[in-house]
Amino acid sequence: MQINKVSTIFAGTDAEFKSIREALDYVGDMRKAGAGQPVTIKLTDKEYDFDEPIVIKPPVSDVTIEPADGKTLISGGRRITGFVRDNFNGADCFSAKIDDVANGKWVFTDLYVDGLRADFTRYPENGFFYAKDIEVHDGALSAGSKWFIADTADMAAIDKLDDCFVSFCHFWIDEHSPIESYDRESGKLTMEYRSRFTIAGEFNGKLISYYLENVKNSFKKPNQWYLDREKGIVYYIPRDNSQTPENITVYAPMSSQLFTVEGESDNKVQGIRFRNLKFAYTRGDYASAGSVAGTSEDERYASDGQAVSNAHGSLTFENAHSCTVENCEIHNFGVHAVNIKDGCDKIKISGNDIYDGGAGGVRMNGQSDPENEKSHTRNNIIENNRICHCGRRYMAACGVLSMNSYGNVISHNDISDLYYTGVSVGWVWGYGFSISRDNIIYKNHIHHLGQGALSDMGGVYLLGKQPGTIVSNNLIHDIKSATYGGWALYTDEGSSFITLENNVCYNASDNVYHQHYGSMNTVRNNIFAFGGEQMIKVSRYEEHLSIIFERNIIYSDGAPIYGLNE
Repeated sequence: MQINKVSTIFAGTDAEFKSIREALDYVGDMRKAGAGQPVTIKLTDKEYDFDEPIVIKPPVSDVTIEPADGKTLISGGRRITGFVRDNFNGADCFSAKIDDVANGKWVFTDLYVDGLRADFTRYPENGFFYAKDIEVHDGALSAGSKWFIADTADMAAIDKLDDCFVSFCHFWIDEHSPIESYDRESGKLTMEYRSRFTIAGEFNGKLISYYLENVKNSFKKPNQWYLDREKGIVYYIPRDNSQTPENITVYAPMSSQLFTVEGESDNKVQGIRFRNLKFAYTRGDYASAGSVAGTSEDERYASDGQAVSNAHGSLTFENAHSCTVENCEIHNFGVHAVNIKDGCDKIKISGNDIYDGGAGGVRMNGQSDPENEKSHTRNNIIENNRICHCGRRYMAACGVLSMNSYGNVISHNDISDLYYTGVSVGWVWGYGFSISRDNIIYKNHIHHLGQGALSDMGGVYLLGKQPGTIVSNNLIHDIKSATYGGWALYTDEGSSFITLENNVCYNASDNVYHQHYGSMNTVRNNIFAFGGEQMIKVSRYEEHLSIIFERNIIYSDGAPIYGLNE
C-alpha cells in the first residue's frame, strides 16, 4: 500500500486492518508522513464490540468511518448467550450463567433484549414509600441528606437490599443511589450517594416519597430483569410468547463510551465523520461529583443540579473542529448519546435517529471565560434528528442541552417522549455575564414531555442573557408537569434579549408561555392555546421592561389569559 495515495482503507475480520483502531493508527502514520488527503475507513464486519472507547487524537484527521455495506453496529456491550428456561421468585423466565459476574470481574446495571431496554424491578409496584425522618432538616434547597429513616414494615420482605437502588423525583430532578447500608431494627437507610437537594419535601414540608429499583422480590412482570451478582446469573421475563431462550438477542454493556474525539486547545482534531453507523449498548452507571457546601470535601451525589448536566456521552467531542455524526442510529445508550465539550466548533449532528437513552440526546458545553476563546464551544449544528424515548434512567435529561455555548443552530428536530425539557439553552442564573448568545432554535417539533414525573420544565427552556438568540417557527405541545411548571416556552431567571416568534404552542399543564424574570425579551406572532392554569404568566415583577409582547394569538378554553406573582 502506497501511503501517499491511499484514500480508502478497509477494517474488519477479513480486511487488511483487523480493527478500527489499527486503521486509525495507519491514518495517523499517513499524516506523520505528510499525506493529507481525506481517508475513508470502510467497515466490513456487521458488528464491532468495544469494552472501552476508541480515542481519536491528532495527528488523525479528515477521516470518514462508515460501513462497506449496510449499517454496521458499534456496540459497547457483550452479547449474552446460553439462556435456558427457568423459574425465579415464582416467575417463569429465562436465565443465563455469566462466569465473569460470578467471579466478580463484571457487574452491569443495564440489559437490552431484542433492541429494547429491559426494565428494572420496582418496589412498591405502584405508588411510593414515605420516609419517617431524614438526616438534614435544613429548609435550604441544597441541604441534601445521606440517610433517612424508612418504615421497617416497608423493608421487611426485601432480600438483598445491597443490590437495590433508592429512587425519588422532586423539583426538577430525579435522584438515584445504591444502598450503602440498612439497619432492619431502626429503619436507618444510608445511601451511597448524598441527595443533591433537600428531601424534606417539595415546598410543603413533607418528607420525601421514594421507591426501590432492582428488587429481587418484585421480579414478576414481562420485560423485567434481575442480576444475581453472587451466583452470576441473569434472569429475564420474556415480553411475549414470541421470545424464546434460543431466539432472543441480549446485550449487557461493558463500555460507557464508544468514540472519544479528543484534541488539544492548540491542536484540534479535524474532520472526523461518522456516517451510516449504528451505536448501541453503552453503560448507564452515573453518579454526580461535587463538593460539600462549606467544606473542601468531595462527594458523590445522587443527581446533578439540573438536566443531568455533567454526565458523559456515548460519542464525545473535545477540542474538535468540523466533525460530523450523520445518518446514524444511536439507541440503547447509557447516558447521553452525544457530548460536545470544550473547544468544539462546527460540529454537525444531522439526520440521526436517537432513541432509548438513559439520559438525553445531545449535550453541548464549553468554557465560559471570555478570554479563553480556544476553549469556547460554538457554531455547531444539531439538525434533522429524531430524539425520542429518552430519560429512561435519568429523567431530568433534555433532548438537546446547550449550556455555555453560542452561535449554534438547533433546527428541524423531532423531540418527544422525555420527562423533562426538549431544548435547553443557557447556563447562567440571573443577569450576570453569559457566554450564550446568537443561538437559533428553529422549526423543531417538540412534544409529549414531562409526563407528570418532574416539575419546572419547558418545551424550550432559556436561561440568562442571550442577545441574538431566536426561538422561531417551532411546534410545541403536550407538556405535563408533576406539581408545577409544565410550560411550552420558558424564559427562566435573567433571560434577556431573546426573540420568541412564529411558534405554535398548545396543551401545557401550566402556562403556555412562562417568564420567571428577565429583560427585553420579544414575544411576537405566536399562537398560544390551551393552558392548564393561566395562558401567559410572569412570576417575578421587576421595574424594567421585561417583555415586548405583540401580535400574538391566545386561545383559551377557560383558563385566565394572564397571571403575575408579585
